[in-house]
Amino acid sequence: MRPGPRPPLRGRAGEARPGGGGRVSVRVWLRWGVLLVTTAILLLCWQTLPTGGPGSTLPKLDAVLAALGPGGEWDVYLRALRTTLIEAFAGLAIGFVAGVVFGVLLGESPVLRRGFYPYALALQALPPIALAPIFVIWFGLGVESKIGLVAAATLFPILVSTMTGVAQTDPVRIEMATAFAATKAQIRRKIIFPGLVVPIFSGLEISIVLSFLAAITGELISANAGVGVILEVYQRDYRLAEEFAVLMILVVVGLLLALVTRIARRAVLERMPHE
Repeated sequence: MRPGPRPPLRGRAGEARPGGGGRVSVRVWLRWGVLLVTTAILLLCWQTLPTGGPGSTLPKLDAVLAALGPGGEWDVYLRALRTTLIEAFAGLAIGFVAGVVFGVLLGESPVLRRGFYPYALALQALPPIALAPIFVIWFGLGVESKIGLVAAATLFPILVSTMTGVAQTDPVRIEMATAFAATKAQIRRKIIFPGLVVPIFSGLEISIVLSFLAAITGELISANAGVGVILEVYQRDYRLAEEFAVLMILVVVGLLLALVTRIARRAVLERMPHE
């Protein structure tokens, strides 16, 4: 006797979940539950541990929340954050364009890759705090030096991810397109560039974090506005609650930017033609 069709998988509520969607849903909820419980435990420890007294370097959680509340210095926070975001985004835009252009060129040419890649690697090995005084000398004390520092810091991850994506393009497809008299521009547009979406966005996620670090590092070296400046002022005046409040704002902004980057990558991939 031929066996009948297998019944669909069912969730806890008895509803059909084709393809085991119930187990996936349970895993998602379990992952978020563990994250929320861990966060709650850490925040509880932060509040209850004996910190926040004279000479302590860690303020109480309620003091940080008060600095983030309606009575906090939000005009100072937002003004400094706006300056840092301008520096970070402007430098990231320059690093992104330069990284993609040079990444494509190095990925297509082994000769250029052997000649110029070691210098890009050497630039990445230098920490931003070592380059910041040089950029101040070159571009002055304004935002230009921070933008240049951010561009130098964010160039390498995008360049490497782009170069790797180009170098890993299927050579058989390129040979077939060449055999059908496709031009270099057509090969790039139809074959190479569609395969660079995931590598470029992977490098962009890293570069977003580096853009903030480089901008704040430059502000700590020499600046008169920005997040690095107010962090230095709060530390000098021993206003640790406000300093930690600014750090928490930076964490939230970084998470939001990472989320926006992933949403943008998903949107681009969904709109790309599938072969």
